[in-house]
Amino acid sequence: MHRIAYLKSSHTLDYERDLLGIWGISDVSVFDVDLDSEGRPTGVALADADGLVVGTATVPAELMETVPSLRVIANMDSDLSNIDVERATARDIYVANVPDFCTYDIALHALGLVIDLFKKVTWQDRQVRSGRWDATAGYETSRPAGKTCGIVGYGPVPKTLAPMLQAIGMDVLVYAPNVSRDYLGERGCTRADRLEDVFCRSDVVSLHCASDLAGRDIVNARTLALMRPEAFLVNTADAALVDEEALAGALASGTIRAAAIDVLQGEGAIGGGAVGLVGTTPQSPLVGLDNCIVTPHAAYLSSESDLEVRRRSFENALAGIRGEVPANAVNA
Repeated sequence: MHRIAYLKSSHTLDYERDLLGIWGISDVSVFDVDLDSEGRPTGVALADADGLVVGTATVPAELMETVPSLRVIANMDSDLSNIDVERATARDIYVANVPDFCTYDIALHALGLVIDLFKKVTWQDRQVRSGRWDATAGYETSRPAGKTCGIVGYGPVPKTLAPMLQAIGMDVLVYAPNVSRDYLGERGCTRADRLEDVFCRSDVVSLHCASDLAGRDIVNARTLALMRPEAFLVNTADAALVDEEALAGALASGTIRAAAIDVLQGEGAIGGGAVGLVGTTPQSPLVGLDNCIVTPHAAYLSSESDLEVRRRSFENALAGIRGEVPANAVNA
């Protein structure tokens, strides 16, 4: 009997057990693993596991040493910073992720934030809840049609977002140094030669890159000063891209009109760095500003994306315990 352990899963494993029945697999069992006081799985519970499916737990090298039967680590995310991939590779353990399970969801969330900023949906709801009934209060609403959304990065999410923006009449300007002008032009997008061009020319700047590639704090006092006073900023990508103090200052001073943020610095300190955990709102100068929408790192989440990442990570684990190369194995 093969055994697959689930580390810090936020769900019961009924869905996975149902899949085993649907797929006619009778030689595999799944089980939850307890965590110690530091949020790490206990080695004793894993001693005979063939595979690990990781929710938000850390899988360091020393843990792998306690599980001699381990053949595969399947992460329920695209990120692998919680797993010692180098050590796993040295021990001939497959490591696999699910890199694109929430591409559509993040793109849709970003689109929703863009529309919300133009139409002040969240802002007006706050006003009504506070007892004020005035459609003209606050900054002027305007149509997104004919406006420019500047996208930083052109991976799967912005590739999905761009036609959504075009469908509501927006022009799309893209800063992605490794993507050609012709390639973007074939998709109805304009290439920005410099990052600064996106800030200067856009009515909305939407971030879709990682700080380890683009650099930390690319949104800072200098780049914010390049933006139009009626412009918006959206970040559904990486909190480290934004200098939150500088953005809060720009919002308060009217340097830019408003922002919508799904990722905050400091959220990793809550519950051991897990995305989507219930916890206390991180301390940030952006939280509570009238002209800043903040969502709790929720862009990736839908019932469909949740089931997809669970199914695909389970498939990765099943492949690995049978000696097959899992889909999206990063060390095959």
